[in-house]
Amino acid sequence: MRLDRTILSPAIFGIVLILGWEALYQSGAVSKLVLAGPSAIAVAFASDGLEMLRNCGVTVAEALSGFALGNLVGLVCAILFSRWIVLKRALLPIAILCEAIPIVAILPMLIIWLGSGMGPKIFIAAFLSFFPMLVNAHRGLHAAGADTLELLHTYSAKPHQILRTVQLPSALPFIFTALKLSACGSMVAALVAEWVASQQGLGYLIVFYGLGYRIANVWAAAILACIVSLSFYGLVGLVEKWALRRLGA
Repeated sequence: MRLDRTILSPAIFGIVLILGWEALYQSGAVSKLVLAGPSAIAVAFASDGLEMLRNCGVTVAEALSGFALGNLVGLVCAILFSRWIVLKRALLPIAILCEAIPIVAILPMLIIWLGSGMGPKIFIAAFLSFFPMLVNAHRGLHAAGADTLELLHTYSAKPHQILRTVQLPSALPFIFTALKLSACGSMVAALVAEWVASQQGLGYLIVFYGLGYRIANVWAAAILACIVSLSFYGLVGLVEKWALRRLGA
């Protein structure tokens, strides 16, 4: 019964939303240069769906590469900071300072340095994925109980043993929080980077369609990007449930 309510309520709301959206579009109350209806979006996807999916693959590759790279480097840095206090005191303030850099403002320079290919997009996605992982993983690694750590020190446990058996398991909820934050953020980063300088990708297509006033295509590409982003988030959530259930077992 609970599962039925969980699925049925959003489904009903979604159907009502789509019908209302289509009615508003057909009424002409909003300019068709601003809003495209679900029927027009479906037609646009039917005619240009292959082109959108092909370019979506490019954006997904950029986002996933940046997601993996940024989170991996962030986790490694968090582990190093938790082990060497001197390193933390020297580099953590610099990392926090870099987080305040408006990445979109320096995007043209990155394109000059790295070219207009996938490099700048991957870098920006990694840059925006790095900081949530660094901050959350650092907090998680210090979430282990002091009594447990003291006991392990009493038994002369080595640092890597403490990390593997206590710190990383206690940090898992924090790590997955960072992964869920950057799952959507990496996709947004890749799209924004493609808007500035690219010849492929969903971000490029959205700009291209917009310049041609193909509003239904713009909406179709944007909705496809939203679906992919939500899929990233959902996949991370499923992995989180599996990992925490296995850890609890």
